[in-house]
Amino acid sequence: MSMTGGLDSFGLAELTARPEDAMRLAGLAMAEGQRVAGYRGDYYRYRLGDAAAVVRLRRDPDSGQEELLGIDAHTAGGCPWTCRVVKNVTPEGADEMSLRLLVEAGEAGDRAVVNVLCADVLPDPAAGDELRLQMAGFPLRVSYDQGESLGVVEPGEDTTLLQGVVKDAKVGETYLGMEPLTRFVSVTAATRMGDIELCHPMELVKEAQRDLVKPGAVVSALCVLAGDAAAGLYAGGTVFDEAHDLALLARFFRQGDVERLRPVLRSDCAVTFLENRQEGLVNAMALLEMVRRDLGPLDRQGLGAVAAGPQGTAGRGCLLLGGAAGWAFLGVLELDSLGRIRELTITNDPQWEFEERA
Repeated sequence: MSMTGGLDSFGLAELTARPEDAMRLAGLAMAEGQRVAGYRGDYYRYRLGDAAAVVRLRRDPDSGQEELLGIDAHTAGGCPWTCRVVKNVTPEGADEMSLRLLVEAGEAGDRAVVNVLCADVLPDPAAGDELRLQMAGFPLRVSYDQGESLGVVEPGEDTTLLQGVVKDAKVGETYLGMEPLTRFVSVTAATRMGDIELCHPMELVKEAQRDLVKPGAVVSALCVLAGDAAAGLYAGGTVFDEAHDLALLARFFRQGDVERLRPVLRSDCAVTFLENRQEGLVNAMALLEMVRRDLGPLDRQGLGAVAAGPQGTAGRGCLLLGGAAGWAFLGVLELDSLGRIRELTITNDPQWEFEERA
C-alpha cells in the first residue's frame, strides 16, 4: 500500500492500520485535500499538520470508478532537489502509479534511491531526464554525532545511507482537523545531493545522543527517501502541450498502456493510420492500440517537428517510429487551445519529412 514506509515516521501508523481506516483517510483527502491530476488516475495530498498523506487513486477503465492503490507519507513542505534520472528501479509488482528511481545529483555525482510521489504527472521519466523533486527522508536507523561529516551518500536496493550536517532541528506536530495527534523530530540536513528534511520519532535516537539533535551536529541515517514530483511545472498535475503530449505518446508506443492517453485525447479526437481513420475517443484509443501491436518493437524513436509535408503542417510536433527492417512512420499532432490532441496522423508518406529537435 505504501512505498515510503507509511505514516509511522510521524507516529501515525494507526491512520492506515486497517483497510477501513485507510479508506476513511482517503475519503478525507478526497473531500478536503489538494487534487493532483495524473494521466492514469489522481493523487490527493492531505495536510496533517507538519506531515502529509498522499493518496493514490487509479481509474478503473471498465467501471470508471476510482480504486485506492495506496497512501504514502511526506512532509508538509520538503526540500527541493534537482536531479537526473539514472534508471528505473521500481520493484516488480508495484502498481502503475508508483515509481522508484535511482537518481544522481551534486558535483560529485552522488546517487540515491528515491520513491517518487505523484509520479504519474510525469509523461515519460527516462534515463538522463532532469527532475525537480520535493525531498523528505524517513530514517530506519539514525545517529547524531559531533565532528565533521564525510558526506557519504550510498544507495541500496530500496534505501539510501546518507550523512550530512544538521542545519535546523525542530519538533514537528501532526493534527487531524483541530485534534492534536503526535509529535516528531524534523531535521533539515545538508548533504552532497542537496538539503533534505529528515522526519522520525525521538525514540529512534539513542538516549545519549538526544542532546545532539541540533544545528551543527552530524547526522547519519539509513533512509527511505521520498520525492514529490508535483512541484514546479507539475505543481497542479499533468501538463498538456506539444512536448508533453509527444513524450506521452512515445512512452505509449514503447510500453503500452493506452489508458494513460485518455486525458490528453479530446472526446471528439480523430486518429488516422494510413487509410484507416477513427473518430471519437473510444475508437481512437482502439486504433492506437492496434497500431502499437502491429508495429511491434521499435528500433528507434525520436521527437521532432515536420520539416516538410502537406500545406499547413510544417513545424508541427511529430514522433518518429522506426523499425529494425528500415520502415518508419511519423505521428503528427494537431492540438486544441488547451494542449489536448484534436487529431493524430500516423503516416509513412514520403512527402512528410522529419526534423529532430535538440
